Amino acid sequence: MTKLLTIALVVIMLFVGFGIGFVSRPFIAPPNSTTADAVWENIQKTGVIRVGTDPTWPPYQLRDDLTGEIVGFEVDLANACAEKLGLTIQWNDVGFDNIILSVQQGQLDMGVSGFSVTPERLEVVSFTLPHSTTEGQVVMLQSTMAEKGITTINSLADFKTLGITVGVQSGNVQQIELQEAGVNIRTWSDSASPFQDLVSANPSVQAVYAETPITTNWIAQFQAEGKAVSVVYSHPYYPVAFLTAKSSHTLLDKMNAALTQLIYDGTVEQLKAKWHA
Repeated sequence: MTKLLTIALVVIMLFVGFGIGFVSRPFIAPPNSTTADAVWENIQKTGVIRVGTDPTWPPYQLRDDLTGEIVGFEVDLANACAEKLGLTIQWNDVGFDNIILSVQQGQLDMGVSGFSVTPERLEVVSFTLPHSTTEGQVVMLQSTMAEKGITTINSLADFKTLGITVGVQSGNVQQIELQEAGVNIRTWSDSASPFQDLVSANPSVQAVYAETPITTNWIAQFQAEGKAVSVVYSHPYYPVAFLTAKSSHTLLDKMNAALTQLIYDGTVEQLKAKWHA
């Protein structure tokens, strides 16, 4: 119950704090600080927003098999925001657990990589208006579930009791939650490897913890390959948004203005339908 209240408060804070004033005049939002925004000043000079992303989190971001370009729901959405502002985005392939630090140090202007808006992250970076809310899910092979007599699991702590090793991407919220529950885990620097390990001939994990729509994407892919995978544990999760440095108040205002219009005109929902996000 405490976690649900925390998530609800985060959502309310984000929508109230970022939403007021943008609908009526989406591109003339007052700055939220009197100090200069050096990041925005540089963006105005170059016309480019430097964005870091980990392209192993489909359908939010992934590599196109034919072109090798970074594509996905959040990629299209961020590009649409930049277009509204008369800017372009320079996409940078960055390990997930390095993105926040790179934004804080000024090497990147923004992070776009399926970031959950958590109270802890709000202490160190700023978030835009959320574009989605997700559900935390743990998935397992149906054969493993049958072998262990599992249909559903009620809490993360149950994975410890059952002696199940759970795969997870390092640096994300799921890793922290599993560690706090005392679950035996194996981590990878990318999000694809835990899922690939799960269905390999000699898996090192018996389950993977991620969130929708990433889990939904992998379940569908495995089903197409004839591999039966199911959700054994799920719970409400955090909103998802883009992030900037705390000092990038003008960039944050501009992105929120663009996002508000894209929500209002239906673009966000159209992109979600396109990418099954």
